[in-house]
Amino acid sequence: MSDSARLPARSVVVVLFAVAACAVLAAGGLTAVVLADSRPGPVTPVVAGERPSPTARTAATRAVAHPMCLIGSWRTVDETLMVKFYNDEDPMPLTTSGRVFEFRPDGTGTERLDNVTLSGSFEGNALRMVGNGSTDFTWSATDKVITYIDRTRTDVTWAFYDQRGLVDTQPVTAKQGVNEVDDYSCQGTQLVESNGSGYRSVWARTTASGVYG
Repeated sequence: MSDSARLPARSVVVVLFAVAACAVLAAGGLTAVVLADSRPGPVTPVVAGERPSPTARTAATRAVAHPMCLIGSWRTVDETLMVKFYNDEDPMPLTTSGRVFEFRPDGTGTERLDNVTLSGSFEGNALRMVGNGSTDFTWSATDKVITYIDRTRTDVTWAFYDQRGLVDTQPVTAKQGVNEVDDYSCQGTQLVESNGSGYRSVWARTTASGVYG
């Protein structure tokens, strides 16, 4: 209790010094025992042929570590992508949400599209792209930059619509050496990815795959 009687500070110091003295004595006794038992025993000769030869150690290898905050599953909640909708026009910004990503610790990942719709406009006319399918990819990352290395498998198809209706359908193909580099920041349940081309995406973590970070 707070109002209990307390010993004077000097008494506490005396007790502490007494404990310290006992500790020193105990340590000294232990040292003496160790020294007494450290006398060399009889030497046993070793035949030269019986001495094992030193062998080189195998170098230890460690898998490349990926930032734990990235690993798991994510859904995009607010995105702007630069898309070359028309062959004879510059890329234009389209907005979307709902792309699903899974990043695994072994450096592989999957993107899934389920009627994901990109929307924008050109000369006052509405533009729309609708994507379906999934893509497997490989990736690496530092704590600030993510690199999408290869698109190893995909069955994604995009449908393009303008004021005339459906104008084209294009499948995505697998590709080695994609090497897309994006900046990102990851804090717990939110990730923001961007690059210098005008792309920006905000992701929210889901529980579909392992949750880390």
